[in-house]
Amino acid sequence: MLRIVFTPDDLASTRFLPEPAPMLELKFAAVGLRQGIRAAWGERWRSQALATIPMSAQPAVRHLGGHFSWAVSPTFAHSADLDEGMETFLGFGAERLREEMALYFSAPNSGVPLLPRYALEGDRDAGRALVHGTKTAFAAAVQPYWADIRANHHSELAQHGRLLACRGIGAALTTVIPGASWSGDCLLIDSPQDRTVRLDGRGLLITPTPFWTGPPLVGELPDQPVLVAYPAPAVLSIRVGAESDPLAAILGATRAAVLRLLSTEHTTGDIARQLGISAASASAHSTALRAARLISSRRDGKAMIHRATVLGLDLIGLNTR
Repeated sequence: MLRIVFTPDDLASTRFLPEPAPMLELKFAAVGLRQGIRAAWGERWRSQALATIPMSAQPAVRHLGGHFSWAVSPTFAHSADLDEGMETFLGFGAERLREEMALYFSAPNSGVPLLPRYALEGDRDAGRALVHGTKTAFAAAVQPYWADIRANHHSELAQHGRLLACRGIGAALTTVIPGASWSGDCLLIDSPQDRTVRLDGRGLLITPTPFWTGPPLVGELPDQPVLVAYPAPAVLSIRVGAESDPLAAILGATRAAVLRLLSTEHTTGDIARQLGISAASASAHSTALRAARLISSRRDGKAMIHRATVLGLDLIGLNTR
């Protein structure tokens, strides 16, 4: 059982990570490459990613996912891209770097695996191999699916933001984090780990990840918010290969094309010309989208000008590869 003990200040500063963190996603993806992922898309994703990794990089990639600790580093939650995360990682002093590597790589009683250990000890060839393997694994296993990862992340933010507004932080946490319940000021999380984490004013940072289907994981380092990574709901899928456009599946191919076109202003005539449809069809599609509050329309002389609303733009952004 995981136990997270809150103070009032911790409840006030609990928040979601605003964007997915590349280094965190890479950690879980690397484990998934080795062990597989229990998701409908998992085996297709794994096969495609492994086929993309060149032979020269495979030893380093195996090191990334060959060991697994029941922890995540909160440091990497603040890296906006992989290069920034790697610079942060490699820029630490020796003692801090050992702490980070232990969180990132170590399985119980195994220590840091050989390649990262040699890199830590100053072996330049090992360091270059580790950096190359990290970037290669990210390019094969994470980067092609980043649009879906980001869309799923923002979908979770939107859903739980409404829950937070309607029911408060306590109910939001037990709904968001699988297997969680409250006992006084302590959040209990069903997990194979037996661990108590006292926030002591550091606050809690929460993030979903599609590449991990096990129990929630906790990462803590001094003077940083404690991080909880939980498996994203199964309904938030990742598209692998030439799969259908989910926006088209909802709206129909033509209506989805109209909505995407209306990311910028267009008249009804513009829609018809650019999409090769009749003016009557363009008018009917825009009327339906306006009724669903996905676009707004205004008259300018004889022309009707349309543009996607904030809701429409969100829908486009969440379903763009």
